[in-house]
Formats: sequence, C-alpha cells, structure tokens
Amino acid sequence: MSVRPRRALAAGVVPLTVALALAGCGSEKQPADAGSRSKASASSSSTTTTKAEPPSASSLYAQARKTALGAESGHIAGQMTDEGDTITIDLAGTVDGTNQSLELGQGADSKITILTVGGKNYLSATEDFWADQVGAGPAKTLQNKFVVLPAAQAKEFGDLTIKSLLTEMFEDKELSVLDSANTRVEKTTIDGADAWKLTERTGGDGAVLVVSAEDKATLLRIEGPKDSPGRLDFSEWDKVPAVTVPAPGKVIELPK
Repeated sequence: MSVRPRRALAAGVVPLTVALALAGCGSEKQPADAGSRSKASASSSSTTTTKAEPPSASSLYAQARKTALGAESGHIAGQMTDEGDTITIDLAGTVDGTNQSLELGQGADSKITILTVGGKNYLSATEDFWADQVGAGPAKTLQNKFVVLPAAQAKEFGDLTIKSLLTEMFEDKELSVLDSANTRVEKTTIDGADAWKLTERTGGDGAVLVVSAEDKATLLRIEGPKDSPGRLDFSEWDKVPAVTVPAPGKVIELPK
C-alpha cells in the first residue's frame, strides 16, 4: 500500500546519486530553520465506544480525501518499512510542492533534506550519506552545505509532494478498501481530540485511516498493513510557514 511512497523515494535516490557524482566541489552548520521542521508528535490514540451512530465509512473517506487534497499546505511525518528497511519521512509545505521541505532518512546516520523554494531544489545531507556517494574527503565539506540540483535531476523530485503522495495513497487498493460497507468506524481520540478510526471488519490486512470527528473529517493518520507496517501523521493543515532559501554562504552550485 502507498503509505510508503515507494516509487517517489526510488525516484529521489537515483537522480540524487547522479547529482552527487558531479559534486567534485567542497567547501558549516546547516541553518537551524532550514529543513529542520519539527516532527509531528507521535500522537497517542485510544479506541473508545460511542452509542451515537457513526458516519458511514464512505462519507468519512470521501470527506477526508476532499479536505486533504483541497488544503493549501500540510505536514506529513512518520516512518515506513521498505523491503525490510525503516525509512523516515518529514514533508511540510504547500500541497502542490512548489514550496516545501522534505527530509528522508534511513538508519541513524543517513538523511537527506531537500528544500524546494523559488523553482530551485536545495539538497543537504549527513556526512554518512555524502561519504557513500562521493567519498569521505568531499563528504566532510559537503555535509553542512546545500547543493543546488541541476534541472534534469531536480525534475525527478517533482512528484514527491503532499498532493502526489495523498493521491497515490487514497487510490491504493489496500487503503481504498476502507471506502466500503465492510469498514468498521469507531470513535477514538488523538491528542485528546475526538476522531473516527476506520478499519476493515473482516479479512483486512491491517490498514487504518483516522480522521477528525468534526465536519471536515480532517486526515490525521494512516497506518500501513501488516505486511508493510508504518505510520504517517498529518498535521498543520493550511498552517505551515513558508520555506525560505538557505543562506548564500551555505549554497553550492554544481558545475554545468
């Protein structure tokens, strides 16, 4: 199921390798505000019962999709399993991806940050990640810099946006199956707020959709199926501050 943006992640790694191969340039600490969005809190939830008749699964599913895709900005944070590896993601910005901060991590020491601002993509990464791509020497000078990805490589990241991830997830068969009469709707809470939890009644694979209990059915959480566990938390709908360009002294332009 597309709780894990598998294809988007794969698209990011390949051109990234190409771009880094060009980075025979070297040269301090990443700005505290750049690519360092606070992670969505690991919200605790508990399932409770209610005597009131809950809304239908189809109405909640449709409203959550409409509200999420109709938002101007949002924040997605969590982790998923990809072929046995745990991958973390933190994506915040405009839903269309024209202004966003994306962090992808694998393991304790390997992480990349891509800022999309003003039509450009700025890449920063940990020393461990750079070392795997260009060697230990260049890695020490590149780790706290932002490399501007050439247009050909930056284009590969174009589909890694909140809109593309949401569209793929809502259309994936393992999540869209919750848009049916076989779906159980239960009252739950997330951070003390009432919410609706959607799960399959019988024969399900463990996928979970959680939306707020208010009229908009705001998307709050998606959990992956049993065979590919993971959880993504959604927050800051229409409230994400604009991502800014890194300081000039932190930017490296690759040779053309």
